[in-house]
Amino acid sequence: MNEKNLSPENIFALLHEKDTVLIIEDDEINRGILGTFLQGKFNILEAENGKVGLDILDANYDKVSIILLDLLMPVMDGYEFLQRMGNDKRFNAIPVITLTSSTADPDQIRALKLGASDFISKPYNPHIIVNRIKAMVRLRRSFNMLSAAAVDKLTGVYSSQFFFTYAEQILKTHPNTDYDFICTNIESFKVVNTRHGRKIGDKFLQEISGIFQSILQEHEICGRMNADRFAILLQHRERDVYQNIENEIVKKLKSVGINSLVIKFGIYENVKHDESTSSMYDSAMLALNSITKQYGETIRYFDKTLQDKAQNEQNIIDNMEEALATNEFVVYYQPKHGIEENKAMGAEALVRWNSKKFGFMNPGLFIPLFEQNGFIAKLDYYIWESVCKMLRERLDANARVVPISVNISRSDFDMADLDQKIIALADKYNVPHDLLHLELTESAYNDNPEQIRKIIESLHSAGFVIELDDFGTGYSSLSVLTKMQFDILKLDMSLIREIKTPAGRNILSCIVDLAHRFNMKTVAEGCEDQETADILGELGCTYIQGYFYSKPLPPKEFFEYIELHR
Repeated sequence: MNEKNLSPENIFALLHEKDTVLIIEDDEINRGILGTFLQGKFNILEAENGKVGLDILDANYDKVSIILLDLLMPVMDGYEFLQRMGNDKRFNAIPVITLTSSTADPDQIRALKLGASDFISKPYNPHIIVNRIKAMVRLRRSFNMLSAAAVDKLTGVYSSQFFFTYAEQILKTHPNTDYDFICTNIESFKVVNTRHGRKIGDKFLQEISGIFQSILQEHEICGRMNADRFAILLQHRERDVYQNIENEIVKKLKSVGINSLVIKFGIYENVKHDESTSSMYDSAMLALNSITKQYGETIRYFDKTLQDKAQNEQNIIDNMEEALATNEFVVYYQPKHGIEENKAMGAEALVRWNSKKFGFMNPGLFIPLFEQNGFIAKLDYYIWESVCKMLRERLDANARVVPISVNISRSDFDMADLDQKIIALADKYNVPHDLLHLELTESAYNDNPEQIRKIIESLHSAGFVIELDDFGTGYSSLSVLTKMQFDILKLDMSLIREIKTPAGRNILSCIVDLAHRFNMKTVAEGCEDQETADILGELGCTYIQGYFYSKPLPPKEFFEYIELHR
């Protein structure tokens, strides 16, 4: 059985095949004796000299399990046969037992250097011959099975589980050689299989792995980590070499009719030999992930900035659960100023993290991370409950209350029965539903519009006020308005920044007019000066939120603010 066709399902069949022995011996009587010893136990091929033996091996290399080789023969002796055999990679895994009557060490050493595995001395002992052949064949089978597991069948490079082991061995045995660790990823590779079919996708991966293998030198390896991700351990190259590799891959992409995909590289240069290969992989992946989805950036080198960022993010992740349990997250409130009423008419709840370990933390550091890892859903629920508690306490104290807007993140919609959870939370604290405004971002809506529409309709029917946040920043804002009912449009601050230009003012005027046609109120975010506030008033905007009136305030200061501006 061809070792290239080894697979778990074929191994059992392999174990029951009869192995083939190639006997290369110029003495016909000796060949006959060996054939008699091995008859019935093995398939036998015979050759009278090394030249004939090479021809037979060339035609049957995928069937030959072991070679018995006489060293002293005419035409081509055993030494030359070993030398030529060693020059052909197809024969590398086939063990050779030399047949010799010489006990001289130099002869044996010469044969070993040329690739011989063992010796059998003449005259032959049948028990020794048979048992040595069986032992050698078992060893080769073990090697083949290991090789089958070690190599990725589709691409021919190392499988992920073996790549790291081999990479560590290379680094240990070459301590004075500088190496780079590279991770690659093909962005949107699923598009290839979807549009062109799996066969084209597989062919493309084979082309890519072929390019990677073509640049490998001695003591360098490549592994396939998963579908379209490869890892490579290379002796250190100059940076322009990696750019050339990328250019070559782009050519290959175009040659198979794929022009839109981009392959990206994360490179960890001059790795530390005493560092684990899994750590090297993580560093290269940090570099790679930092340019994912970033147009125009295809190669990123790992540096301390990335390392510090990763460490900071890990610190946040390691401490987020404890911070939530110990109330380190604090809700701040940014007032919304009613233009017509000229007083505080509401507020938006915003989270702040006052960490015991890291101090006061900017939300820009932890919110995006929580959105990625899903913790934002727990944090959102914590904010909703904090707001409900606050409103209940204010109502019980007969203090002034204003509606509070809370965000619903995309991850929140993964909660089972989200609408019922929000309703139950408000009812637990006996908070009138219209005091809780729910802000939905357009980007969240676009992920699963039908599911989200049903949930929002349920909440709207239950009396909650629904706001569409960041209006004007997406591609389908208008279409969202045709599919769902909103009470308030929040105009993104990027629109407000352009209000002093004719075009910006005209756009805002159209949006405010549109909101009025849909019986919606409007909130303008990011107002920072009197002129902007005056223009928003002239345009008919309902509420203004921004630093011109107030920054986000901790609870005590917020309560003072709404009492003062009533």
